This record gives sequence, C-alpha cells and structure tokens, in this order.
Amino acid sequence: MIRAVLFGTYSAAHPANRLLAAAFRAAGIAVDVCHEPLWERTRDKHAGFFGARSLARLGLAYVGAAARLRRRFRALPPPDLVVTGFNGQLDVLLARLVAGRRARLVFAPLVTLTETLVDDRRVYRRGGVRSLAARCLDRWTLERPDLVLTDTETHRTWIAARLTARARTATLYLGAEPAFRPTPARVRGPGEPLRVLFYGQYVPLHGTRVIVEAAARLGREGGVAITMIGTGPEREATMRAAAARGAAALELVDWVAYEELPTRLAGCDVALGIFGTTSKARMVIPTKVYQAAACGRAVVTADSPALREVFTPGEDVLTVRAGDGGALAAMLRRLRDTPDLAPRVGAAAARLLAEHLDAGAQGVRLGTVLATAFPDLGARLAAGDAAPLATALAGAPVA
Repeated sequence: MIRAVLFGTYSAAHPANRLLAAAFRAAGIAVDVCHEPLWERTRDKHAGFFGARSLARLGLAYVGAAARLRRRFRALPPPDLVVTGFNGQLDVLLARLVAGRRARLVFAPLVTLTETLVDDRRVYRRGGVRSLAARCLDRWTLERPDLVLTDTETHRTWIAARLTARARTATLYLGAEPAFRPTPARVRGPGEPLRVLFYGQYVPLHGTRVIVEAAARLGREGGVAITMIGTGPEREATMRAAAARGAAALELVDWVAYEELPTRLAGCDVALGIFGTTSKARMVIPTKVYQAAACGRAVVTADSPALREVFTPGEDVLTVRAGDGGALAAMLRRLRDTPDLAPRVGAAAARLLAEHLDAGAQGVRLGTVLATAFPDLGARLAAGDAAPLATALAGAPVA
C-alpha cells in the first residue's frame, strides 16, 4: 500500500487540512500523522502577530517543534509521500530536509503569504522589505515540493504569473466534510423574517462591511434578519459601521463551536459567502460556501472566476458584485419576497456537492492527479484497492 505522512505544524483544526487527509485516504493511501501544533494557538491573527517580536518568538517555538517532528518522522514507516497543508510554508522546507528525496513532497498551501499579508490584509507594504521576504519564502516553498495542490484553477494561474512558473501544480477543489449534509429547507411562517447567516473571520477577503451596508438598507423595510458569527481584525470596525448605519437587523455573535455550524446552517434560509474586492477574493472558494451548499442552503456570494469553476450562478449559487452592499440588499430582498427561490437554489447546490465533491469523488480526483504527477505511484494505485483513476470534475491537469 502507498503510504503518506501528513507532516508539520500545519493547522490541524482547519477544514482544508482535514479534507486533504480524507482525500488521500479516499484515494486508497494510508495516512500517518506527524504533527506539532503551533499556528492554531492564535485564532485571530491581527497585524501584531506578524510583527518582528511575535515572529521571533514563533521562530524559537518552531525550532523546538521541528526537532520533535524530526524524531517522530524517523519513528514512522518510510512513506512514499510527505504531505503538508494550510499554514505549512515552513513545514515544506523542514520536510525536504527530513525526508530528503526518499519520498515525494506534496504541498497544499490553500493560500500564499503574498496574497494574504500583502494583497489582502496589507499587513506588509507592497514593495517593502517584509513583502519581498514573504514573496521569497513563497517562491521557495512552492518550488521545493514535487507537487503543489491549489484550491482553484484561477489561484493556480495567479501563482504561475505572480510568484513562480517553476512550481509543478494541480488543482484539488475542497468540498465539505461529511458533517455538512443536506437538511430540509426551513419553512417560513407568516411574518417570519428571512434568516441569513454569515460566519468567518473579519478580514478584507470576507467584506464584512458590505454585509453591514446591506443590513442597514434592509433594516428600514424588515423581513430580513442577519446573524454574523466570528471575530477577527476588522470586527471592531464592522461594529462601528453597524452602529453608525443603524443596522438594527444585524446580530453579531462571537465564535461558536465548529461542530455547531451544521445546526446553525439548518436553522437559516440563506448563507453568505465573501464580498471583498481584493485579488484573493477573486481566486478562492471559501470553505463556508462548500459547507452551506452541502447542507442545501442557498449561498449568496460575490461573483468571481474561481466560483464559476465549480458553481453556476443562478442555478446552484446566487451572486452579486463584489463590494456592493446595495446589490447584496437587493438579492436578499428578492429572496425574502420569492419564498421558493432559496430552497430551489439550495437543493441544486446540495446535488452538486453530493455528485461531484463527496469523499469518493475527491479520492478519484486526487488519485488521478497523483497518477499523472507520479506515474510509478499511479501504477501502484491502479493495481491496488484505490478508487478508479478517472476524473470527478472536468480536467485535472498537472503543470
């Protein structure tokens, strides 16, 4: 059997990393775990988290984690693949040192430092020393692996154009975990408002102030109740904007347990995606969109090239222009006044996820990608009990 080791200080609690491990197992690959928690100790990473003192402390902590990872790795059976995921930039360099060329190295970063810290959050000034350092680290960590898995084709193209064309890449869409499964559409009683749910960090990508603008416009009319769950760097600014605009229909809630999210989705009519206007917002499909779709909830989110790789606006997702609170208000008004629209779009979204992005389909797609990138492993996958090597979604090129 082919063996893989999920290696490093990656954020083990992040859905993208759990989905990554599940995809390898679904492809018929045995997965061992060699992990040291580090980055997930801080949920909301404000600008100070990326300052010199904080990074120095984290650097020292990483040295200790690296030593423990090395010992644990050596105690495991020799793997065919070493895999590291979201928050694993430093892990890639460590994995190459620890495993050498004895195993193929696969990196699924989800995001790069440049798009997050420079383009999206603007923690580091574009053209400054720290932004250049982030870009260099991105290039190193993208060029060292034998294969880089991106979350969308749009993201993959951006990496080749902005960071490095030397990385060998393929796309693996995220999907949703099994806990997020279809539930019956909520039946609104007479006079009951349309219940709208957002959850996530308050970062530019999410465009939370766009949601506030929509809530303020709708507050004068009634019939729409919006709940926003989460915290993050822009939470205080969002609260100030809500107070200034008198967004009475808006409820702000701190984080709830991750296990509670399917229940929260079951209790809403509509889920909100992202509305930011940064370049990052155009090339990602956030996990919340997949999760809500898997639960059979209509998703309203900003239109983008990445979104259209998987979803079809008007059929299994509803889209508005990024950054436009008025357009979001108009869409929520339409959903409020057209009772059958949200259930119809939500049902189509659930079918899409069940047919093309469930665990079995993800295993098939990953198996195809690995077989293309590593023909010798492909022969072993085909000879074993792995899923058939056929694509679950159209096209899975490796470049």
